[in-house]
Amino acid sequence: MQVTYVASTNAVGDAQVLGAAGQDIYVRKVIFGNPADGAVTNFYNKRVAPGHASGMGSVSTTDAVLQITQPTAAAGKDWVREINFGDVPLQLDGGSFHTNENDVTVIWEPVDEAV
Repeated sequence: MQVTYVASTNAVGDAQVLGAAGQDIYVRKVIFGNPADGAVTNFYNKRVAPGHASGMGSVSTTDAVLQITQPTAAAGKDWVREINFGDVPLQLDGGSFHTNENDVTVIWEPVDEAV
């Protein structure tokens, strides 16, 4: 298992890479350490997804396979703190992710090392 931590938004730069080029990975769990109203996290089926100077609202979602948006106060503010994919992990082809959250941890592993 591998653990990748992002301390704060990475939307203006390239997405955080998970795995090597051409390497399929399984995302096992995502932990949101400090969720915020309306914050967005995108997972891509692409090793390097480009960011955008204007932030998450302008980041391309062409290769996005999963988008997680935190609820707002108006929606009851029942923030998502953890997503556990369990026995059906999220499979990505040389995946990456963007977020405008703080303290996001992704637990993942290469498909060829999965047990």
